[in-house]
Amino acid sequence: MKGLCLTIAKQTVSSILDTLGDDDFFNIIAYNEELHYVEPCLNGTLVQADRTNKEHFREHLDKLSVKGIGMLDIALNEAFSVLSEFNHTGQGSICSQAIMLITDGAVDTYDTIFAKYNWPERKVRIFTYLIGRETAFADNLKWMACANKGFFTQISTLADVQENVMEYLHVLSRPKVINQEHDVVWTEAYIDSTVSVCGHLADDQGLVLMTTVAMPVFSKQNETRSKGILLGVVGTDVPVKELLKTIPKYKLGIHGYAFAITNNGYILTHPELRPLYEEGKKRRKPNYSSVDLSEVEWEDRDDVLRNAMVNRKTGKFSMEVKKTVDKGVHFLKHSSSLI
Repeated sequence: MKGLCLTIAKQTVSSILDTLGDDDFFNIIAYNEELHYVEPCLNGTLVQADRTNKEHFREHLDKLSVKGIGMLDIALNEAFSVLSEFNHTGQGSICSQAIMLITDGAVDTYDTIFAKYNWPERKVRIFTYLIGRETAFADNLKWMACANKGFFTQISTLADVQENVMEYLHVLSRPKVINQEHDVVWTEAYIDSTVSVCGHLADDQGLVLMTTVAMPVFSKQNETRSKGILLGVVGTDVPVKELLKTIPKYKLGIHGYAFAITNNGYILTHPELRPLYEEGKKRRKPNYSSVDLSEVEWEDRDDVLRNAMVNRKTGKFSMEVKKTVDKGVHFLKHSSSLI
């Protein structure tokens, strides 16, 4: 795999990374006669697909060179082993599992490997991407995908990458469509413009902290539902300040404050979240939307508060915190309510 094929392969991997979010875990393995993890420091495990990790892997991906003969059986054995070991750690949600195979050919169907690791349950889906115009190995790759509840596609040009990569999302969405699972998803915080009803920017120049809530759209027709066809996604942007209006401030007390986090522990709104470099400036910090709660609630050393919120627990508890009052340091009792 050289020249244009290698460029298409790298772009395919990068486009797959674009589809992953903070709820996903991944790793990238290159292979010839031996295995080569794109990030050698993270071999044998999966990492969270947050913005920092994805950019880090892209940097290593750009430096990747190809030589030798691709021994696909070695790569498949390693991929299945990594997924199995990671599931036993309990870190992942153990939902959809997939191996994305980007290759210019496969000389075998490797059914013995699938029989060892994936059959009959077929918990891991195999998505195969054939790079280039050559079709000699297409049948083998199609069989691998179909025998493991996946999808096969061939990518011949850079223009085909985006459209073909998105096909795997339709396959992964089928169980949710068939079971009519209307999952509601809230995004992390971001800065965007708001427009008033009259079409003019708001008094704060329109730049405010926002979040988006979205959910899938299914067809009620039995024929469409049985095939697991996802019609689309509906969503709306919500200014964070509108969420804060729903909080009963009279319950917070004089020195009380409210905050919200995502299901990954990132701050959605908090008095210590400063998305802009300077007050009144429009230039925002690049990673303000990935600030973990533990970075601002310092006395929550054991992540008791953070973990309780991530696990959606309710109730009350107290912890000791340090706070400067009148130029002196005092210990204050901090009571937190989980809603």
